[in-house]
Amino acid sequence: MTDNKPKYQVVIDWINEEIASGRMRIGDRLMPEEKLSKKFGLCRQTIRRATSQLVEEKVLTRLQGSGTYVGQILPHTPKKKHMNVAVVSTYYNSYIFPPTLRGIERTLSDAGYAMWLSFTDNRVERERVILEDILRKNNIDGLIVEAAKGALPNPNLSYYKELQKRNIPIIFFNDMYPGLDVPCVRLDDQCVTYKATKFLIQSGHKRIAGIFKLDDGQGRRRYSGYIDALREAEIQLNSRTTIWIDTDSELNLWEIEEHLFRRIKGCTGIVCYNDEVAVEVIDLALKRNIKIPQDLSIISIDDSELAQMSKVPFTSYSHPKEILGEKTAQNLLQMIENPAFDGNYLFESQAVVRDSIRQI
Repeated sequence: MTDNKPKYQVVIDWINEEIASGRMRIGDRLMPEEKLSKKFGLCRQTIRRATSQLVEEKVLTRLQGSGTYVGQILPHTPKKKHMNVAVVSTYYNSYIFPPTLRGIERTLSDAGYAMWLSFTDNRVERERVILEDILRKNNIDGLIVEAAKGALPNPNLSYYKELQKRNIPIIFFNDMYPGLDVPCVRLDDQCVTYKATKFLIQSGHKRIAGIFKLDDGQGRRRYSGYIDALREAEIQLNSRTTIWIDTDSELNLWEIEEHLFRRIKGCTGIVCYNDEVAVEVIDLALKRNIKIPQDLSIISIDDSELAQMSKVPFTSYSHPKEILGEKTAQNLLQMIENPAFDGNYLFESQAVVRDSIRQI
């Protein structure tokens, strides 16, 4: 293997060799992306790029809800019988969800579909009840869903796999479950947090704390971007200045105020998981006479109204919100028409700069 060979090419070469040797034959199912990712030590996006190229070259066929197969397999396109799409979201409030759900509803409505909306409150037990009801009624053409605590093992994967057996297309938004080979439309969380951390570094900061959620995939990916930026700048990661929160503590940072400020003592900048967290950090800091940005610089993700209305307006990276909802619904509609359609999509993000970062 040459040093300049693209990573995805290694996967392509391996698949072609398996086929040429007869170890994989026409009609054989390729191992899931998760297993390929572990086998080659590559991210799922790189694996997907390799298999997508082979799909374009007609070496492989991707059938939504079934898997990826060797050779040209004719997909079975289900007929639209119900004109209903189920949408399962974690929440209905906050600044992200109303515009995202509007984008989904408008796109489905324009295509003649009714939207059946349910909320899990980010609880897997509630998700189970909703999925059981969907399976029992058996009258939807597709499912749009946001993972509930997607970084944790999920006990409901069997319900999703049953929907796949029934050839019902499934697409996730914002976050997905690693145990399912299902497309997702989301912000490129790792990239955006890499850029946010690098923004602080380029402003002269070297002691940079981070607050991330441990029970969703977005939090884990954003932490990875934070690490990437520190490593690139040759700044040693300090686990003491990385604060992990969960769904219950996200909006109650005051409960861990002493712990939080003890951990970030000596830091000049902090990367916040989202705008809700950033607002809380600013309020608590000001209460402790810590000036923003003179004593502590703040950068966040989502660029919501909170970023503008905070006591100190802060720099934040944009979230596509309504456009993300539209894209998710559009991709599901494509999957209904063509089960081989790749519904994955990553949104990029740019900083909206405000007065929360001090140049050192």
